Amino acid sequence: MIPTIHQKDRLLYEQIYEFYKNAILSKRISHRHKLPSHRTLAKELGVGINTVLKAYEQLTIEGYVTNEHRKGLFVNMIDSKDWQVQSNKKQRVQKKNTQTTIKAAFNTSMQLVDENHFPIRQWRKCSNWAMDKVSFQYQEYEGEDPLKKPLIQYLLNYRGVHATPERLLIGSGTSVMLFWLAFILRKSCSKIIVEEPCYPRSRLPFQEFGYEVKPVTVDHDGIDLKSLKKEKANLLYLTPSHQYPTGVAIPVSNRLQILSWAKKNRAYIIEDDFDCEFRYKTKLMPSLQGLDQSDRVIYAGTFSSALMPSLRVAYLVLPENFSVDYQSYRYLTTTVPYFTRKTLAWFMEEGYWERHLKKMRTIYKKKYDTCIDGLKKIPGNKISYNNTPSGLNILLRINARLSEREVIKRALDKGILVTAAGEFYFNKENRPRQPEVLFEFGSIPQDKIEKVLSTLADAWFSS
Repeated sequence: MIPTIHQKDRLLYEQIYEFYKNAILSKRISHRHKLPSHRTLAKELGVGINTVLKAYEQLTIEGYVTNEHRKGLFVNMIDSKDWQVQSNKKQRVQKKNTQTTIKAAFNTSMQLVDENHFPIRQWRKCSNWAMDKVSFQYQEYEGEDPLKKPLIQYLLNYRGVHATPERLLIGSGTSVMLFWLAFILRKSCSKIIVEEPCYPRSRLPFQEFGYEVKPVTVDHDGIDLKSLKKEKANLLYLTPSHQYPTGVAIPVSNRLQILSWAKKNRAYIIEDDFDCEFRYKTKLMPSLQGLDQSDRVIYAGTFSSALMPSLRVAYLVLPENFSVDYQSYRYLTTTVPYFTRKTLAWFMEEGYWERHLKKMRTIYKKKYDTCIDGLKKIPGNKISYNNTPSGLNILLRINARLSEREVIKRALDKGILVTAAGEFYFNKENRPRQPEVLFEFGSIPQDKIEKVLSTLADAWFSS
C-alpha cells in the first residue's frame, strides 16, 4: 500500500507516518503485513530516502511496526480499542458540554462563589510576600509547613477543633483527601454509612476500594438516629453543619448520640464540615471533633466555599490515637504547592481571612434572604423548600407533573442551569416522587436572584 502525499503545508515524512499509522489503526493494513522497503517507497513517491527513513523510524518508536533484521518492517498487533480513538471521542464529548455551559446565562448547578468580592489586592500582596523567600527544592515539603500554624489556631478558635501539626494533613480538595482515607483504611474497615441523599463524590472513593456502602436517610435533624442505631459499621460519613444537599444541621443533642454510637461500635466518624462558615441566623454549632472524648472523629474541611474552589486546598485532622498506620502514606497528601500554602498562611496571619469571612457572611446572608423572598412570591405551593439559613444552596422540590429531565431541560431553555438532586441518592427507590433541584445562589448577583427564580417558575409551571 503506497501512501499519497499532497498536503503542501505539512512535512513529507509526517504525511507518510500519518498514512501508515491510520491504516494500521483502522485495520486497512493487517497484522504482520510487510511495508515497502525504504528505497522502493522513496522511488515510488519521488522523495529522498532519508524522508522515508524518518517516517519509518517514528512508526517503529511508537510501536506500530517492528524492524526485523534483514527481513524488513512488519505491522504489529494493535488493540482495536486504541487510546487515540477513545481520546478523540472524549474531546468531542467535552466540547459538547462546554457549549451547553456557554448557552446558560445563569449557572445555579455548581458550587460557585461570589467572585466580585474576592480580596484580590490583599491576595496579590500575600502572594508577593510568599515569593520573597521562595525555594526551588524538594526540601520545602520536608520542612515545617507554613500553613499549619495559622490553620490550627483558626480551627481551635472558630470550630473548637483540636489539631497538632502531626495530625493535620493538607491536600488538594476534599475528594482527594477522602480518596486517601479510603485507601489507608481499606484493610481495617469494610463498611461505611453515608447520608441519603449525599454528595456522590464523597462515597465514590469508598465504592472504588470495595467498601460496603449503606445509605441512611436524612430528616429535618440530619441523619435519622433510629435507623443509624440499628446499623453496625466501621465508618460513618456526615456533613453535620450543613448537610449537602438538604441544608439541614444536626443539633447538639443528636451529635452526642452519634458520638455515643461511634464509641459503642468502635467506628470512625468522617466529619465533613462543609459550608460550616455560613450560618445566617444562629451561631455556629460546635464540631463533632470538638465534642468527641473518645478519638472517634476524623475532621475534614476546605477553603473552597469560603475563599475560592480553584485554590484546591482541603485538610484532615486525624484522631490523637489513630489506630491506623498512615505515616508511610502521608506523602500522598502533599499535593498543594508550597507557594500556595505560604500565600494562604500570610493571608490568614495578616487577618485578611477573618475579614473576608465576616464580609462574605453578610453578602451571602443578603442573597439567602433574597432567595427566600423570591420563593415566597411564587404563588401556591408550587415549589417546596427547606428554610435552613446556612450555606450557599437551597434544595427545591418542584410540585408539578414533570420528570427530572423535563425540569432540567425547561430551565436550560430559559438560559438557567440547575442540578437534579436525583444523582445524590444512592438508592433510586429513595428518591421523592416530585423532582428536586439544587439552587446554588453563591455566584448570582443579588439583584438578579428574584428574576432567576421567577423565570424558573415560569419555565416549570406555565402551560
